[in-house]
Amino acid sequence: KEGCWSTNHTDEERKAARAQFLSACHFAGTQPPADFSVHIAQYEGSEQTSQYTLGGWRDEDDDDSEQQHFTAAYVDHQSFKEQCLADQAFLHHISGDDIYGKGTPSTPASQFLIEDCYTRSVYKGILPDTGAANVSTVGREQYLALTREDPTVTMDTSTAGKASIKFGKGSVTASIGTAQVPTKIGKIDFEVLDAPTPFLLCLADMDRLKVYFNNTTDELVQGNARTPVIRKWGHPWFHLNKREQATVFLTETELRRLHRRFGHPAVMRLAKLLKDAGHSDVEEKTLKEITRFCHHCQLNSSAPRRFKFTLKDDRYFNYEILADVMYLGSKPVLHVVDSSTAFQGAKFLSAMSAKETWQALRTLWIDTYQGPPDILMHNAGTNFASAEFRAEAKIMGVTCKQVPTEAHWSVGKTERYHAPLRRAWDIL
Repeated sequence: KEGCWSTNHTDEERKAARAQFLSACHFAGTQPPADFSVHIAQYEGSEQTSQYTLGGWRDEDDDDSEQQHFTAAYVDHQSFKEQCLADQAFLHHISGDDIYGKGTPSTPASQFLIEDCYTRSVYKGILPDTGAANVSTVGREQYLALTREDPTVTMDTSTAGKASIKFGKGSVTASIGTAQVPTKIGKIDFEVLDAPTPFLLCLADMDRLKVYFNNTTDELVQGNARTPVIRKWGHPWFHLNKREQATVFLTETELRRLHRRFGHPAVMRLAKLLKDAGHSDVEEKTLKEITRFCHHCQLNSSAPRRFKFTLKDDRYFNYEILADVMYLGSKPVLHVVDSSTAFQGAKFLSAMSAKETWQALRTLWIDTYQGPPDILMHNAGTNFASAEFRAEAKIMGVTCKQVPTEAHWSVGKTERYHAPLRRAWDIL
């Protein structure tokens, strides 16, 4: 207020205010000022600048090491969400459990209060409760849990007794104060009760804020704004604690950071990791855009690929065959492969003569299937290149084509099929 300077307060009060300010910055995820005394000077005015270097804003041994401590704490806070996500992914990988599963809760909702679920140890979030028609309420323990998460939330005790609430057939409970909680849908006034209850958002406040709960998409809808909601123990929750927010809701900035921290993984791999960790609402389109504009991914990724195919002339079975002689256990074998269908056959040769090779070809292929082929492709072996073999082939209308010496790629299909044939022989 006007005329009230920070130097009018004691050193203990200024130290407490400084600690509360830094805690609020840490909760909101904002960078604290590099020099707190300069921040105070800019906020209150330059007339008091010379007084801010007193011991009220700095400890007696305050030096660069303290500032480094707060900077390190801020960096740790930035990696907090990645740690939570890794924990949930590891838990899901080991146990297969989904802590936010939408199945039937194992514990009836009526037993939550008996088990003292809503204590000051962990802040649970805000539960939209259309059954609470007039007043939004919260138990004292959950209010204290929220103040640990957000120190800026305070309770106005001057409104004590303003509301009287009755749960079921129990007795009437009077409020002990009012706490105003800022949320994504607006500021909400909760009547604090001395009862073990969570934050309950009443129907009247939902009407005032013009917000409704869409249970089909698990969202709070407020005009064009959408606030994600998760289900725990069979109830919808929003405005969660920091750890749950880290494992449930991810912004584009957080997705970019995860993309870097996990080593620039592929889109499908990162999407699967996030879904295993409970993030079923992550869009692959967003991950593709992040990968597309990532500097390191652009430099180190493979070149864009396109679908390739080769148009070949129409071929039919037995139009062209490839013949070659191989050895199995020191014995010659005639190996024949159809060029179009890769259908193949083999037969041992009693000798490496042209006559024996032609007789084996007739027995193996010509007399067994659809007669003589149109083209016979063979290597430069003497049994295939001899005049006797070519004369027999010419009589049956077969055109023999000899590949050049050491040009094994011309009959590569036959050469490739030697390996499985030799392996089958070794097994037999």
